[in-house]
Amino acid sequence: MDNIERSAELNRELVECAIVEVLEIAQRQGITPIDFIQLLDSGMRISDFLAALIPCANGNRTIDSDS
Repeated sequence: MDNIERSAELNRELVECAIVEVLEIAQRQGITPIDFIQLLDSGMRISDFLAALIPCANGNRTIDSDS
């Protein structure tokens, strides 16, 4: 039982770190936490969100709506 509790604690820590990282990536692109939550509420998956942002984050560019 002790192993199960430790595993849950570690997973929670990992999830919290992942959320912070995703929010930092979004913020560098000008997306507020509220915007991010609205995207999730509208049905966007986090994996799709990251796939759209990671190339921009790595290239140190912002998203251009004219592209």
